[in-house]
Amino acid sequence: MWTLFLHLSDGYLLGMGLWLLLMIATPALLVRLRRRWKESRRRIRVVYLSLTVWLCLVPLTLLEVGFALLYDTTDSFDMTNVSKRWFEVHAAPGERQLPCLAGAGIPNRYRADVEFPMHPPVEAEHVVFLGDSFTYGHGIADVRDRFTEKLDKRIRQYDADRRIVISNLSCPGTDLRWIETVLQRVFASGGRIDRAVYVMCLNDIETFNDAHMSRSIDLQQFDPPTFLFRDTYFYNWLYFRSQLLFRPDVRNYYSFVREYYSGEPWERFSAAVLRTQALCRGNDCELSVVVFPFLHNLGPNYPFRGVHRQIVGFCEQHALPVVDLEEMLTTHSEGTASVTVNRFDAHPNE
Repeated sequence: MWTLFLHLSDGYLLGMGLWLLLMIATPALLVRLRRRWKESRRRIRVVYLSLTVWLCLVPLTLLEVGFALLYDTTDSFDMTNVSKRWFEVHAAPGERQLPCLAGAGIPNRYRADVEFPMHPPVEAEHVVFLGDSFTYGHGIADVRDRFTEKLDKRIRQYDADRRIVISNLSCPGTDLRWIETVLQRVFASGGRIDRAVYVMCLNDIETFNDAHMSRSIDLQQFDPPTFLFRDTYFYNWLYFRSQLLFRPDVRNYYSFVREYYSGEPWERFSAAVLRTQALCRGNDCELSVVVFPFLHNLGPNYPFRGVHRQIVGFCEQHALPVVDLEEMLTTHSEGTASVTVNRFDAHPNE
């Protein structure tokens, strides 16, 4: 609770402090007015009406205070103040920067307990996972609970000599173009990567469609209209939940992704994969692919199963090692909540 309290802005604390003082003072004021106006029936009605309003505001205020001090999680699009604060508390303090990406004009941050080893021990194989928010650990508070760190821990149980070194270079909102640039910069700086693992989300393809910005969600259109929804936690959360509930284009955000796996977007995306594979081979590195499904769609009628088969077939055709997680995650999922961060965040949980 205190950690969340320390991340509340001065403006929020001042505004909430004044509001709580008003809420505390209101009953005493109404009692005094009732005594003074007891001979006026009209004024007494005003007092009782004001008391009714106060009684309605008390639980609403408690909800806001509870969200501000206790509710600590994320949402898929990182739109709510609760989710943005989660990143400030849990993710941002552990972020680092790659010196070789300085001036590249792209996001230059990754999340890890240790600095990225540009020059790992000669006897060790350096395996680097690259991806977006799925690989970054969106919604996972302790970076040690992220799948790359769990894999590293598991390997060290059987590899006391540290013949394999696991690294994670990932950043929310990035795509294959970003990964290609990161690899280029690392290789050009003399960094050594023996195996690059591209952790793919199905929507990575959308940036290879020229019109994707007009089809995707413009988050700015959902900016809250007033301070009540913009500068609070519970009401801000409620505002965005209602937007997701009543906007079918938001609920079906990824429904159009299947269209991109045919025609020009797929051709451009697959060409970028092969280009990245060639870049790795030219630097004594092997590229592998891990494919994540859309976790919120998992089930017997998962609509993207054909897309997974298409990706796996392409990788096998070009001798590109691939692991498709759809079947395994479907088997282990018992409803969306079992594999996702929460009901409103479709990223993988611990």
